[in-house]
Amino acid sequence: MYVDPADLDYFDRGSTVFIQDRPLVVRAIRPAHKGYQVAFVEIVDREGAERIRNQDVFVAERRTLDEQEFWPDQLVGLKVRPGGGTVVDVVHGAAQDRLVVERDGARFEVPFVDELVPTVDVEAGYVEVIEIEGISEPSD
Repeated sequence: MYVDPADLDYFDRGSTVFIQDRPLVVRAIRPAHKGYQVAFVEIVDREGAERIRNQDVFVAERRTLDEQEFWPDQLVGLKVRPGGGTVVDVVHGAAQDRLVVERDGARFEVPFVDELVPTVDVEAGYVEVIEIEGISEPSD
């Protein structure tokens, strides 16, 4: 990621910025051709860097969430019950967000609505997903 020199104060090592509601901790910053290049602790490979390319960066405190609201980074990594799998991403949509679930090497999306995801227990590390034919079946 490249940074304008006027914004350097926001990118001190150890500071946190947000991209798509995802917190990222600054690991390093160095001069580059178009300004400064920033490396983040959570971005460990080129694929991860490409996912945040051209995304808006926000430097602010997170707002307090209402009950039954979650940040995407709270959901990624949760185990899926009862069918198994893991939440690997959250896709933001116009109508509703979707959880991307990986199961047995395949991925599928589940609309993140109460009817299909009635339980989210971040502390216990799982989400309950109602199995519906055609939605909760991985596709090739």
